[in-house]
Formats: sequence, C-alpha cells, structure tokens
Amino acid sequence: MKVLVLGAGKMLEAILVGLSASQDLKDWGLYSPSGVSASKLAASIGAQWVQDLDQVKPDLVIVGCKPQQLKDLKLTIGDRFKGALFVSVLAAISEKDQLNILGASKLIRIMPNLPVRYGKGVSLIASESAAHELDQIQKLFSNLGMALVLSEIELEELTLLTGSGPAFFYEFTKNLAEGFTSLNQNKREELSRFVLMGAAHSASLNQDPLDKMISEVTSKGGVTIAVLERWRESKLFSVLKTGIEAGKKRSAELRDLIRQS
Repeated sequence: MKVLVLGAGKMLEAILVGLSASQDLKDWGLYSPSGVSASKLAASIGAQWVQDLDQVKPDLVIVGCKPQQLKDLKLTIGDRFKGALFVSVLAAISEKDQLNILGASKLIRIMPNLPVRYGKGVSLIASESAAHELDQIQKLFSNLGMALVLSEIELEELTLLTGSGPAFFYEFTKNLAEGFTSLNQNKREELSRFVLMGAAHSASLNQDPLDKMISEVTSKGGVTIAVLERWRESKLFSVLKTGIEAGKKRSAELRDLIRQS
C-alpha cells in the first residue's frame, strides 16, 4: 500500500516513529511545505521524502496539518488523490466538513495521543464515509497501542480524555511529588514517576475494576484510606469534573472559531 503523509509535526512524528518500530515504511512518502521537517523525519524512519506531489499516487493519504491550515492544504494538493482514502488527525473539524474542503469521497478521522510513539498510545477512530476501511486502519494503529472505533460524537468527547489525559496524569504526579519534603524536587519527581509507571503497569495487567484495585492498597484505619477520605471529603471528583467541563467548553469554542475561519 502506497501511503502519503502530509505534514511532519509532533503528532505525525509520534505516529511514524511508533510505526517504524514494527513496520517497513519504505513505501511511505512524507511531504511538508518547506520540506525541511519532512526530509529529516523521512530519513530517520526509512521513508521517502516527497518533493513533487505529482510524482506520487498514494492509496492512503494521512493529513496532519493544523485544523486552520486545511483550506491552504487543499490549495496545495488541488484535485490530486481524489480516489485515495484520507485519514485525518485533525481535531475540531467534522468528517463532513473535511470531506467538503478536501473534495474527497472517503475520510477516516483518527485521534491518537503522543504515547503512540512508544507503542503505548490510544487512537480513537471514526468514519461514516469509509466504514468498510475502518478495519484496516484499526489494525494499522493497533501497532501503536489501543485503537478503538467509535462514533464521531464519542470521538469528539473522548479526545479530551485520551489526547489530554497524559498531561493530567503528569500534573497529578508532579503535585504528588511536591507534597513531600524529603530529597530534592527532581528526585521526588523521579520517585513519583516510578510509582506512576508501576501503577499503570499493574492497571494494564489487572482487569479488576479500579474500585477493587484501590481497596487492595488500603486497609481500614490505615494511612492510605486517610488520604483518600480527605480527598473525597474535599470533593476532588468535583474539581476534576469542573476542569473537564472547562476543556469541553474550550473544545466547542475552538470548533466554532475554525468553522468561521
């Protein structure tokens, strides 16, 4: 399968580096407007640097520009690749709008997160126009971690969980480290990272409900439950929920801004 990747930003780099660990990308071509980032990334993963779009006939086109750059991208590619399957990692623009802007007939939206670079990411996938191609894209992105097919409405909501989620865990881990005074901050963060990694590994292997896993770490009248009860009394969930609602509101605002541009 011939693949053309349009863009070479952080998310596409994470995807391609992750895939290169298990896939031969020699038939993949990378294009960016200046060519600098695409040529460098292509060389690092064994792919081809595309300088002339007229010289490629891809079966699959992966779109990774910024959402507000999509109309400019359309001007760049023109009517090339109309018969190809488009896979877009663009947030905030609906499948229908992307199809209209690109003049494409088939498009799959996919929302990966940065841990795909290490094969431990999550990719949310949705499409109505290319429902028959969902299996092959899900299989491809399963090489990078969990790949989950959803409705577009579900993809829009859960991108805040999966895409932003790593930053939320990093923030919690940083604050956890700052709650202690032994060692210096760097050493405490290192210690907290190991706790986070161990907890994540345990959660990946143990399929019990998280409530049960929490109870297995606690004991009645113990230290752990004292901390958890104080957090619960302080309505930590409500604080988290407020932040999530702020994220959802901002996502809606950004979608409106992009539609108006």
